[in-house]
Amino acid sequence: MDKSMNRELGRVSSMISQGRYEEAAAILEKILKEEAESPKLLGLLGAIRMEQGNFDEAVALFGRVLEHMPGHVPTLYNLARTLHLAGRKEEAKRLYEELIEISPSFFHAWNNLGLILSEMGRLKEAEKVLKRAVEIAPDHATSANNLAVVLEGLGRFHEARKMFERAKRLDKGYFSARFNLGCLLFRLGRYEEAERELEWVLSIKDDEPTARFLLQSMGRMDMPERAPTQYVRRTFDHWAVQFEEKLVDELGYETPEKLFDFLREFLFEKMDIMDLGCGTGLGADLYRPFASCLSGMDCSRKMLEKAKAKDVYDKLYLHDIVEPWPPDRKFHLIYSSDCLCYFGNLGPVFKRVRESLVSGAVFGFSVERQLKSDGSEKGYILGKSGRYRHSAEYVTRMLEKTGLKPVKQQTVTLRKEAGKPVEGLLFAAKMPKD
Repeated sequence: MDKSMNRELGRVSSMISQGRYEEAAAILEKILKEEAESPKLLGLLGAIRMEQGNFDEAVALFGRVLEHMPGHVPTLYNLARTLHLAGRKEEAKRLYEELIEISPSFFHAWNNLGLILSEMGRLKEAEKVLKRAVEIAPDHATSANNLAVVLEGLGRFHEARKMFERAKRLDKGYFSARFNLGCLLFRLGRYEEAERELEWVLSIKDDEPTARFLLQSMGRMDMPERAPTQYVRRTFDHWAVQFEEKLVDELGYETPEKLFDFLREFLFEKMDIMDLGCGTGLGADLYRPFASCLSGMDCSRKMLEKAKAKDVYDKLYLHDIVEPWPPDRKFHLIYSSDCLCYFGNLGPVFKRVRESLVSGAVFGFSVERQLKSDGSEKGYILGKSGRYRHSAEYVTRMLEKTGLKPVKQQTVTLRKEAGKPVEGLLFAAKMPKD
């Protein structure tokens, strides 16, 4: 390349470093029109398009580079990254596997392959791959953090803790590792240690919703009226792969079946039914014979993916349930198992439910029961579990205030926690007839 070309490329590099991607791309496209097709320039333009989120164009540009330079590792890596970002996980996975064959010591290929396998729910495979990444680059904090996330997902909490702590030692300012460590310590009941990590997180990012909520759950800050959507989404996205196995097999979870039996007298054929906070769809098959249309709503994308795979719902909605609902219909029945424990103030949820019920329709749900010994005068309290407990009097009062008539109530055991039964309440309320 001549001196003027080098000057132009210098300008491009400066623009890219400043985030001026479109200006840089315009210069590269002009050069490519005037000069013979250059793999270097095509690759640079592809990297810009990837950063801009123009994934199809980036894939095409990297493909043109590989026509000139088959097997070029940096381009294969950028192509795999682009496919991953575009949601084309299987293609990206195959490409990372090809990269590992070409360059077995290429750490980033091992690390990113582990991430993809983890996202696919193939945690055992992800563990093996990420362990290899850690072996190749033992001083790299990212792979240690990623491996710890997988170990936590496998329920191997103490191994995960050690790996998060390793990532922290390697990079004391590594936000994700310290955030993840704080959340895990909270889960393990190591509250003083969790508090230190979570307070550090808030010192760096004072609006981090999960860190703030966990500190609130520990009583370190004033109790909020609800768990933040980001916290609930993160929690259930993280546990979606093993959710049913952990909940049903290990915690004796039977709330969906108990709620169905509780509501059975209100069911009839060809109902429009909404499963509120549907998760993976536990218990939805029980309502299917009564539904002309069975819908589900949840804020966790990964939980909804599991629900969709069951092929029991007619419609699924990714949505925060206190925001105006997307369905263009009203329902004969709305039911909710273990969803309202993420709300203290139930008024906003009940309001959305009432707006979405037909005349004479039924709303059935479970809550965790607040005991008198809890000492809260609000009618609800946030526990260290990160879930709210409600008194029967509060729930009844809020239903009536919203214009729903309580018609049935029952005390039940929802599941086990730390080997002890979690006491809950089942409610049924009716929408007044016109």
